[in-house]
Amino acid sequence: MSSAAIRHNKVKAKAVTSDDGSRLGATAVAAMVIGFVTSSIMLSTIMQVGPTYLEPVYGNVLAHQWFTSGIVACMTVGAALGSRLWRGLTTGPASGSSEADARTERAIGAALDVVALLTALAPWRTALLFQESRRLGPVWGPVVTHVSLAAPVAAASGFIAAVSVARLAHGRRTAWAAAYVGAAAAAMWARRGASGVHGGCQGLLLVAGYAALSSVMVKLLSRRRRLLLLVAPAVAAVVFGVLTLGSDPRCASGMTARNNAGSAYHMLSRAESVTGWVTVSDEAERRLRVLRSGHSIIGGHWNETQESIFGIFYYADAVRLVSSRRSRRRTNERALIIGLGIGVAARSLHEQGVKVDVVELDPAVYRAAVDFFSLPQNLHGVHLQDGRRFIDDAPDGSYDYIVHDVFTGGSVPAVLFSQSAVAQLGRILAPRGVLAMNYVGMLADTRTLHHVAHTLRSAFAHVRCFAESIEDPAGVTNMMFFASQEPIVFAPGALRNAADPDTIRARVLADMEANEVSVAYDEQSVRLITDAWNPLPEWLAPAAEVHWHAMRGMLPDEYWLNY
Repeated sequence: MSSAAIRHNKVKAKAVTSDDGSRLGATAVAAMVIGFVTSSIMLSTIMQVGPTYLEPVYGNVLAHQWFTSGIVACMTVGAALGSRLWRGLTTGPASGSSEADARTERAIGAALDVVALLTALAPWRTALLFQESRRLGPVWGPVVTHVSLAAPVAAASGFIAAVSVARLAHGRRTAWAAAYVGAAAAAMWARRGASGVHGGCQGLLLVAGYAALSSVMVKLLSRRRRLLLLVAPAVAAVVFGVLTLGSDPRCASGMTARNNAGSAYHMLSRAESVTGWVTVSDEAERRLRVLRSGHSIIGGHWNETQESIFGIFYYADAVRLVSSRRSRRRTNERALIIGLGIGVAARSLHEQGVKVDVVELDPAVYRAAVDFFSLPQNLHGVHLQDGRRFIDDAPDGSYDYIVHDVFTGGSVPAVLFSQSAVAQLGRILAPRGVLAMNYVGMLADTRTLHHVAHTLRSAFAHVRCFAESIEDPAGVTNMMFFASQEPIVFAPGALRNAADPDTIRARVLADMEANEVSVAYDEQSVRLITDAWNPLPEWLAPAAEVHWHAMRGMLPDEYWLNY
């Protein structure tokens, strides 16, 4: 053999024996890219859809509580499993580039198969867990349900990232591995709100579809044998998803026959909207009609009299009974209603000749108030938009009265209770205008109560508060704050004689002053609630649990599980 041939064979042997996995095949790169993109889409979607899916059964506060921490924990577990699996696969022989690529492709494809199957079946699993929601309770119920619903996606995302990074690092491409991690984090941040347009059930099935399609793509690129058998899990996931879409009423956007099948509550309207599921139902036994948003009754009336089932909403009428307003009433008075509900305050002020503007975030709530609760359609103005944006843009001194009632689902939008929001409310009120702000919480929670009062006093000289009931300090109750630059004093008999004595409105107003809540506090113990420091979501979490039990006491599980 010539010396040239010997040198060629030595070089070839050296190239063969030196294959340490540093060479990346095109199919492995494609599999990692597909896994990266799919993980980004799936995880960002499930982080939007997960709490949305649980909200009708647990409310928005409890559905979000611990959710992000749980996602991070599941991703960590998935990453640990992916790292451990990779170490197990590469400890034996044949760990060169080709085998490393094949193992990467198989691992990513298998993870996507698992996610596709488990997510396609998620509506069925969660339906069973929802049946046990009363037994699980408002704390453990969301945790257990999220483990069933979102954990597979989060764990698979961590697993795919770990396997991809391990494959890159296997060839000593640590810079590439670091770049993968950085790109994944950037993609998660960029897509953090991009999936909000997907409904709860449709969003879940979309995740299953993404995973199934990506799994098939990975296996097609790898050109492996028995391809039909290998794509069977993805096909099964698609079949399960289609069956779920056609059989589960939660996946339908409007009314279905199953919503009124054998139920004591006759559903009149149903829509999945920007604040979640909004439904209107009649109960024959007590002859009442209720408007539901998520896991909260935001209004209702007695069918015979059309009076509100919640007396607190009539407190808003007292804005016109403050002495400083009664003695200086002018023509063409204007009122702003932030948060509509069934429209009790809007309709009452409208009937008294006040020009009423309504600001309501959810179009479905406004439509329900008009169609089922006799809200007049000739109000001065209706603005279906964010309340904070509206008050920021409204002209100075626009309104004589403002009624602020934005509670739903066990919480309030904290941004509408900050110092900036309160200052804007004061700015758009006329000089002797009156603000009525409904706050829902526990009388025993004086910390939150005093901080809200203190923030109101940063913009108004006079603040008083009246509760719907003062009998149970540990229970959740509505509390109406009144704020003005003028003293908030009601003339003798003004509240008692404000309406026909045989009405709920008259009885509620007559008892209002007896339910006054002290808002005296040590100013050293409170601080202003600001946009930068707003503890209300955290502080109101215990009240959300009490509110959940109150809603379950008001109406049975049969009602809450039918949405």
